[in-house]
Amino acid sequence: MALSSIRRNISTTLLLGTALLALAGPACAQWAWKDDNGRTVYSDRPPPATVKGDRIVRQPSNAQTVLPPQQAGSDGAPRAAEPTKSASASNAPKSVAEQEMEFRKRQIERAEAEKKAQDDQTRNTAKAAECERAKGYLKAIEDGQRLARTDASGNREYLDDNQRATEADRARKVMQASCN
Repeated sequence: MALSSIRRNISTTLLLGTALLALAGPACAQWAWKDDNGRTVYSDRPPPATVKGDRIVRQPSNAQTVLPPQQAGSDGAPRAAEPTKSASASNAPKSVAEQEMEFRKRQIERAEAEKKAQDDQTRNTAKAAECERAKGYLKAIEDGQRLARTDASGNREYLDDNQRATEADRARKVMQASCN
């Protein structure tokens, strides 16, 4: 009698252990989808590209999922899922790939806005400096200081009254363009 109860305990233990292992497989899997025969497939990897999005039963909630090459675009970014035509699809939660694409889009838009702001700041700084130079030059012309410039052969020539008037007009135009 003792031998039969030991066998019963061993077989019960083996049966329970096998059942636990069978249940542990799907519990550890991050992905689940229906195959062509309607059977549920569990895996720790994403389904093949041939499996349509509506047949995916479960996918990981972690946003750091790495997609295999067949599901990623040529730049390594996830490809957009095929849009479904059902009305409930617009109310459905976004997939990890869609969330990642939106995040990347926001990052690009933020970087573009920062670059534009930086370019505007640089342009405004350059305009202010040009304005100050033009103001200083116009003041020197109007104060009657003796002004000279160097010609193409390296000789110094002094500005006469007509040249001063021309230079003053040019300085005023520069100020008008840059001192706004």
